Amino acid sequence: MVKENIQQSTPPPLDYLLFYVNGKQIIEHHVEPDWTLLWYLRNKLNLTGSKLGCGEGGCGACTVMISQCIDRQSGYIEHRTVNACLAPICSVDGCHVITVEGLGSVAKSNLHPAQSRLAEMYGSQCGFCTPGIVMSLYGTVTSSNHSPSSITMHDIEEAFDGNLCRCTGYRPILDAAKSFAKDINKLPCKDPCSSKPTSTTLDKCLSFVNKLDKEPNQIAFPNELRQHIPQSIQIKGSLVEWYRPVTLNELLQLRSMYPGGASKLIFGNTEVQIETKFKRLKYPRFISVTHVDELQQLKRTSTSLILGAGVTLTRLQAKLSEWNDQKLDGGICQSLIDQLKYFASTQIRNVASLGGNIVNASPISDVNPVLQAADAVLELHRGETNSVRLVPLREFFLSYRRVAMTDDEVLVSIHIPLPSISPTNRTFLRSYKQARRRDDDIGIVSAGLQVQLEAIDSSEKQQWRIVTARFSFGGMGPTTILAKNTQQEMAGQIWSRVTISKACELALKEMPLNELTPGGQPEYRRTLVQSFLYKFYVYVCTELNQSSVDPKELSIAHPYHRPVSHGQQIIPERPSSQKVVGTSLPHRSAYLQTTGEAKYIDDMPSLPNTLYAALVLATQPNARIKNIDLGAASKVPGFVTFVNHKDIQGDNMTGDVVHDEEVFVSSITPCVGAVIGVVLCETERAAHAAAHLVQIEYELLTPTIFTIDDAIEHASYLGEERCLRKGDVEKALAEAEHTLEGTIVMGGQEHFYLETNCCMIIPSNDDQEVTIYSSTQNPSKTQELAAYALGYDVSHVTCHVKRMGGGFGGKESRSIAPCIAATVAAVKVGCPVRMNIERDVDMSITGQRHPFKIAYKVGFTKEGRFTALDISLWNNAGCSFDLSMAVLERGMLHIDNCYQFNNIRVRGRLCKTHLPSNTAFRGFGGPQGLFGCETIVEHVAAYLKHDPLTIRRLNMYNEGDTTHFGQPLERWNIPRLMDELLVSSDFQQRRKAVGEFNQSSTYRKRGITILPTKFGIAFTAKFLNQAGALVHVYKDGSVLVSHGGTEMGQGLHTKMISIAAEILGCDVSRVRISETATDKVANTSPTAASASSDLNGMAIQIACEQIRGRLNALLVGDDVSLSWEDLVKKAYFSRIDLCAHGFYATPDPLGADFLTNTAHFNYFTQGAAVTEVELDTLTGDWHILRVDILMDVGTSLNPQIDIGQIEGAYVQGVGLFTMEELIWGDHTQHKWTKPGALFTRGPGTYKIPSFNDVPLDMRVELLSNAPNPRAVYSSKAIGEPPLFLGAATFFALKNACTAYREQQGFTGYFPMNSPATVERLRMACSDEFTERACAQQHETFQARGSY
Repeated sequence: MVKENIQQSTPPPLDYLLFYVNGKQIIEHHVEPDWTLLWYLRNKLNLTGSKLGCGEGGCGACTVMISQCIDRQSGYIEHRTVNACLAPICSVDGCHVITVEGLGSVAKSNLHPAQSRLAEMYGSQCGFCTPGIVMSLYGTVTSSNHSPSSITMHDIEEAFDGNLCRCTGYRPILDAAKSFAKDINKLPCKDPCSSKPTSTTLDKCLSFVNKLDKEPNQIAFPNELRQHIPQSIQIKGSLVEWYRPVTLNELLQLRSMYPGGASKLIFGNTEVQIETKFKRLKYPRFISVTHVDELQQLKRTSTSLILGAGVTLTRLQAKLSEWNDQKLDGGICQSLIDQLKYFASTQIRNVASLGGNIVNASPISDVNPVLQAADAVLELHRGETNSVRLVPLREFFLSYRRVAMTDDEVLVSIHIPLPSISPTNRTFLRSYKQARRRDDDIGIVSAGLQVQLEAIDSSEKQQWRIVTARFSFGGMGPTTILAKNTQQEMAGQIWSRVTISKACELALKEMPLNELTPGGQPEYRRTLVQSFLYKFYVYVCTELNQSSVDPKELSIAHPYHRPVSHGQQIIPERPSSQKVVGTSLPHRSAYLQTTGEAKYIDDMPSLPNTLYAALVLATQPNARIKNIDLGAASKVPGFVTFVNHKDIQGDNMTGDVVHDEEVFVSSITPCVGAVIGVVLCETERAAHAAAHLVQIEYELLTPTIFTIDDAIEHASYLGEERCLRKGDVEKALAEAEHTLEGTIVMGGQEHFYLETNCCMIIPSNDDQEVTIYSSTQNPSKTQELAAYALGYDVSHVTCHVKRMGGGFGGKESRSIAPCIAATVAAVKVGCPVRMNIERDVDMSITGQRHPFKIAYKVGFTKEGRFTALDISLWNNAGCSFDLSMAVLERGMLHIDNCYQFNNIRVRGRLCKTHLPSNTAFRGFGGPQGLFGCETIVEHVAAYLKHDPLTIRRLNMYNEGDTTHFGQPLERWNIPRLMDELLVSSDFQQRRKAVGEFNQSSTYRKRGITILPTKFGIAFTAKFLNQAGALVHVYKDGSVLVSHGGTEMGQGLHTKMISIAAEILGCDVSRVRISETATDKVANTSPTAASASSDLNGMAIQIACEQIRGRLNALLVGDDVSLSWEDLVKKAYFSRIDLCAHGFYATPDPLGADFLTNTAHFNYFTQGAAVTEVELDTLTGDWHILRVDILMDVGTSLNPQIDIGQIEGAYVQGVGLFTMEELIWGDHTQHKWTKPGALFTRGPGTYKIPSFNDVPLDMRVELLSNAPNPRAVYSSKAIGEPPLFLGAATFFALKNACTAYREQQGFTGYFPMNSPATVERLRMACSDEFTERACAQQHETFQARGSY
């Protein structure tokens, strides 16, 4: 906001914008007010470095920096990182916008340190999130209140609260960022007693320490903008008008002229953009209130705080920190600071206003409960009568999203009275919030709790009486709620535990919730209310120095202080015989990714006459389509045509394995989100608008089946039962000394690749050729199935993949059907067609990791040795086969993990439901099977009261043992891994310390677990274990490699380049891989099963050995020492073939045959992890204190890339087993949302781990001296195997719950379903609070889930 005094004679409003982008002036006369800054940058300026990841400000991929001179006299420049996907283009008038392209580029060799360090420290994998992360880091370095040399590591860690990365696990990004911090000397050093080659966060930062003497480059702020005087703006677009008043009087006049729904006041647009994009709300006019001085005031008087309604939350944070004094304000400032810390993200707080948050009237607001508890008063102005009205916030919220404002009133400021404080009269205010994730998440329940106490005389000890109480809650009703009856009953009561218990009971009566309450979780929310009240009680008692509180409870008096995270990696020396392979070659595209120059599908320029496609989706499950009405859609300007099943010239049936899906639904919709058709328009915006206007009439059919239990009830299955057997299970169970039975369920997981599914199709009338550019892991299957739908020979279709912004299995099969739909549309119209599926749609239609239900009966001896296991698995396949049978089979093959079951029967069924088809996801059923196995281990250990480690060691496979599917174990390193990890992690001593901590703390508990894993490497479908490669050596010595694998961030291309350079004997810089294309290498297998380095690496090795062999024949006589370039020239002039094709098929034994009860993987990747956690038992919030991972990767092809895969997989596994929860509407579990529809369809509702969830101490070691002769250069696959180790967090958290339950008197085993969300963890910690919230069976309560 520019603080300038506007003269009375204001000039007429401007109808254009003036701003700068990367130092270049832009005067825009032709602007549409509903354009976002991101859309403008990408489509008008061709600055595609900023990415569209979600469209709702939740992922940070679109982050840019906006600079503005807000005080012409002092010249003060304010720098703010913002979400370009939310910021209206009209909001940047008078500003300087800096994008990642403005910092530096590979082409110009002028990289900014933020770009180069992130690349050099392996902080970029798929690269799609990287430009946004670079800009957040640059913004922190630039925006610091002090010079860049004063930035702390704590500042750095908080800077990324609005950015997500799905690949890296965050540690390398944080390491790179911390190299800019002044206090790296606080980081721990490596163990001086260790002889292992260790690299720590400190080591990496010190490598840049000399560079800290120079301040990082800062993009100059344009001089012209230093003198910029904001004027009123009035822009009339084709759909929306934009007004920007610069005085309060002008604002009030506009609001009077356009009251109520005739206009919408906006500040940061963080909520309005969501309303217009996702809720389809339409506003004819926007009135921007960013430049009105009266809305910007921040003032403290002797009696109150006055906060301008237009103050950004970032400015408010800074001022509150300056004012913060408990003795003067009774905790008002600190309570607001605590809530703002985790309010949305830095990017949101930089633009969102306090007044906007209040007027938005969200029932789950973080701030409103604090303001209500502080008895805030709102100052409202009207223009027509020039009136000012003061409204207490307690009277402001009338009902859901309705407030006590007239249609023409404007909120100008918020007044918070300061309490009167004396030694005998004390006021306390605290705020509380619990969300699914700490960073950038809306609270499940939030609270502002205030009491005024007066001292009373007592012969025994000083006591305090409650004078007044104000308890305000968000998330407990349709509005922010004051517990009025509870407050009244509290007045006059003695401040004691009895009183607070009574308050808990009264509050629950005032705020009844049930299973139909929007958002669900009624029991958890009612428990949180009590937890917050009790935390508040303990806090107040500590402030009063009361001894009535047990010292063991004091840890809950204040929020957990999270230390700065750090890590270390131990990498064995590479074999001396290798020059390139085994070195940590940086990702070949890393610099391009950090500069935004790496191109993804949606970054490619459009060809002339390109049309844009948007999917028309079913909105009802299991329903017959009666009519499709295109009337409204066809009236959208730019509408071209609608494409459906009638336009299919080939086969409308498709599918990866079984052709049991339709490209376009012809009659009955199998699920919500099934593709009915495609709308083609001249612009992308028009296509999305038209798609939503297609009206479809349905006839609803029955039954609708959504869950595994629904499917079992209706016997709704796909295929036949699968079964594996070993020994005599019935006999062994009958003879077992002990048996246990149990059932566990595990939820699915969204891939959340940062780049959503997208494609560009270019048809040609020349010989019916079609070129497909797609973000897919499976170009050959895309080519093949597109050809089938078109009725073409496969050779007429070519599929190209340059790179993907993440995949994780989600683009192995489910990327294909939308691409086919776009291809059919392109061929119909004979024009290029492109389609970029929006995040909410992508999540809703492309399937996720399969939920599993596992029922078991296990027999064992009194020592804990397993004697029998009868286990059944069901997975929720969704509406079609897709890859579900292979997923189920892999789950069955991994049900043993690392343990011997001499008598075992494993049965599995695919459940057919009316949900989108679930699909491949990193681990491919393995994590579900492994989780079932480890649950059994924990169950047996709890029953026998043994240490789970004892059960694991007792039953662990030995070298030469045979699995339940008949494969002998060779090079079995799990015992060694466990032994070494127990020592290196100091497990036994730490476990003892955990026990001591739990004895000394009532409400904070710790847990520690060690967990092994083995993962079979190879496709179980034998025919897929093949690969081809094509290598060209050009006359100048440069090398072009093509192979069948696709690059999605895992570093495959980088590893393949190193193999080629190693064998050819050339410098690695001479080798490149351009893309994966089906006209270069045909009949490729999908990049999946962690086997791509094995398969394609061997194919490249074979091809390169052919060329090297030809070249070696020329090294005779005086030419023995020829340079690479001269040798290549000699070969060319000698007419030697400098090209070669390599083909590799994994040797037998290989593949799975369930009919003969056999399977054989190429080998097993093995590993183990120790994870230690700390849990807040009153809320379910937790932190990973330390993780130690020891991984057998054979002889690593690229150690740092492998470590990146290990850390990324681990954190993704943490997400799977803890916070990532899919919520589908159904008939029993989630009645409050639409049946068959996905509720968690974006980063606002679906939470993957963030920077704040990274382990505080993350240690990864690669096992030494463990070569693997069955793969290229003795390496091992690494993409999927470490993911299950994230389950160590689950079991460590469960151990912490066990410690609390035992303290509360609840002993014995208790089941806990996955994921261990904050809700499940809190409700597992049974106590007096959970008993009040769910009186029946609170000891065994299981939170609802989608399975």
